[in-house]
Amino acid sequence: MELLRAVGITGLLLAAPSLVPGAPGAADELARRIEDRHRRASDLTARFVQTYRSGVLGREIVERGELSMKRPGRMRWEYKDPEKKLFVSDGKTFYFYVPADRQVVVREQAGEHGVTTLLLSGQGDILDHFEAALEEGAAGRQWLRLTPRKRDADVDTVLLEVDQTAQIRGIEVMDAQGNRSRFRFEDVRENVGLSDKLFRFDIPSGVEVISG
Repeated sequence: MELLRAVGITGLLLAAPSLVPGAPGAADELARRIEDRHRRASDLTARFVQTYRSGVLGREIVERGELSMKRPGRMRWEYKDPEKKLFVSDGKTFYFYVPADRQVVVREQAGEHGVTTLLLSGQGDILDHFEAALEEGAAGRQWLRLTPRKRDADVDTVLLEVDQTAQIRGIEVMDAQGNRSRFRFEDVRENVGLSDKLFRFDIPSGVEVISG
């Protein structure tokens, strides 16, 4: 299940004066602008790099693949390197499939993938779920620190890296056990007209099905 946790734990800003880190309300304002932008996209695709570091083992795993998302709540994370894996949801049920293991894990919760989808899709109110604070970032970048308003075993802190246009460039999810997953996104494309079929998963014959 540690492997499942590792891979299963994600536009333009309206013209406005620059937000000042620490200014009252600045973090909340940035959170709302991120939401507003992503709510205008019915779907998106992107290339991603996920870096996972275990808080217990200190081991780091780097994986690459392609992400497809479509509102409401549908997502497909297709891992291509170094091992082929698939994490897909039709908006209700989540499937994690590793062809080499001949195994499919079926879940009702998406872990960190769900958090990432929530933030990228704009389908939920960030400030309903998190308290927000601004942090200094590299030139042209800002960090928005999100802390769950309710205790969550899978999510202790979320960091959003956004550029000057409020486009999300990275999402980092940390849990109470010290595990850390960082997603970096490139070549993000919106409103490309993704087919619903992309988010359906037919369980291959002969594989083991595990309810997680």
